[in-house]
Amino acid sequence: MIVPPPFEVQQRAWERAYMLRQEFDGWLSLEQRIRAEVIIHTNPDRIGWSEISDMVGLYAIIAGVRV
Repeated sequence: MIVPPPFEVQQRAWERAYMLRQEFDGWLSLEQRIRAEVIIHTNPDRIGWSEISDMVGLYAIIAGVRV
């Protein structure tokens, strides 16, 4: 059985995608921009584990890890 992601985690991934497009757009490749844009235009409650992992990982690489 696949466990659906909690809404708070989905929301955080959506926020990461938004920040990447707003604050770090110049640092992203075309493919990365497209992936973030797709997430931005997706309702957060429709974001799955794959997209969450993608945006959280990309944000950590581009913007750094916050403590």
